Amino acid sequence: MDGKNEVCRPNGVSSLQNLEPVLSRLQFWNDVELRPPAEHMAVDRSLLETAVFPILRIYRWAAPCVTIGYFQDMAATAAVYPGLEVVRRWTGGGTVLHGQDAPYSLIVPRGEPFVTLRPADSYCLIHSLLAVALREAIPDLACAPQDAPKHSAACFENPVKGDLILGSRKIAGAAQRRTRRGLLHQGSVHLGGPEFPQAWIFAQALSATVEAFLSQS
Repeated sequence: MDGKNEVCRPNGVSSLQNLEPVLSRLQFWNDVELRPPAEHMAVDRSLLETAVFPILRIYRWAAPCVTIGYFQDMAATAAVYPGLEVVRRWTGGGTVLHGQDAPYSLIVPRGEPFVTLRPADSYCLIHSLLAVALREAIPDLACAPQDAPKHSAACFENPVKGDLILGSRKIAGAAQRRTRRGLLHQGSVHLGGPEFPQAWIFAQALSATVEAFLSQS
């Protein structure tokens, strides 16, 4: 992995032609099934444990819900969001309210050199490539240069270094988990609705070789 890819620099990369792919191969899964949140988390866990090649999964929520980081308090979060299902992610991070966001997961098996990057570097690099995909729709998108002061447990109220922001508003955030099987990166993009029309461009930014993922479900 070339060191020049280890920084978050969306303003210095404007198109796919300027990019060096970070994954040797990528399977793209546009998961159109409206699944409950617990099932989505189970799908990601299964992919992390079984994936042979990197997979980018774009998905949708069956209904508004809340996800929390691996070490957050489930009961306390449920009290803040009565009436909404709360589910624990397999990754870290804070509380995320879902329903009008475009969620995605990137699963990278441990055989990929990308997995050897430090967590902060892989986080920033993925968001740099996401910024390229979103550049036409949101020209002024930028990477947060540092962690913002933490105001609450709500993830999208507290941008951290590498998150995508528009002014002071957080547009995209994520959390990661590493296991002996590889890397799971779970992200959420706030574009005003649940659709992610730039997902294919994002996939092409991640790898020059993109193919359809054939789900066994």
